[in-house]
Amino acid sequence: MQDRMEHKSELRSRLKQSRDLLDESLRLHAMSEISLVVKQELHRLRLDKPQLTIFSYLSYRSEATTAFLFEDGWKHGDVMLAPKVLANPPRMELRRVSGQQDIQPGVWGIPEPKESCEVVQPEDWPDIDLVIVPGLGFDFQGGRIGYGGGYYDRFAETLAVQCSQAGQRPQLAALVLPGQLQDEIPMEPLDLRLDLLMTTEGVLHINKGL
Repeated sequence: MQDRMEHKSELRSRLKQSRDLLDESLRLHAMSEISLVVKQELHRLRLDKPQLTIFSYLSYRSEATTAFLFEDGWKHGDVMLAPKVLANPPRMELRRVSGQQDIQPGVWGIPEPKESCEVVQPEDWPDIDLVIVPGLGFDFQGGRIGYGGGYYDRFAETLAVQCSQAGQRPQLAALVLPGQLQDEIPMEPLDLRLDLLMTTEGVLHINKGL
């Protein structure tokens, strides 16, 4: 177990350094292509449901930017949700943001919804259409390695309970920058697994053997 934890810690460090050092022109070009891929996927989803409910992280520093996603969602009248991290107990609240005015710097300067933003309760999470999850690395089996806080794993665990009762669930996706796609990410049984990887090459659909 200790060796596995050390391996994951080393992998996090290596992937974060790689992302931080990504050439800016390459990053901009990649994000331009990824944003087109995401917008195409959103257009496909809107054919069945004109107004979507989307939950996404608010990007910070070298993360794949999600600014375009929120702007596109607001333009189409989508319900846009963003996470607010709480300490005791460690968890995320999903809050609705209706525009840039609803977002402010939070802990460590990370953008988050203001206290005045509406909280979406877990029983309403199955109504979400698409979740965009942050991470340092991803693999072809839907594996993901995050920052070690476990917030999204706990979110996914609660989501699974609510979705089993509701009989529906959102798609879980990630925006994948160059260098983030790995052959294999070490995963624990309760770790969040993704359905879609949004890459510069297009959308990769994960076959989970279901």
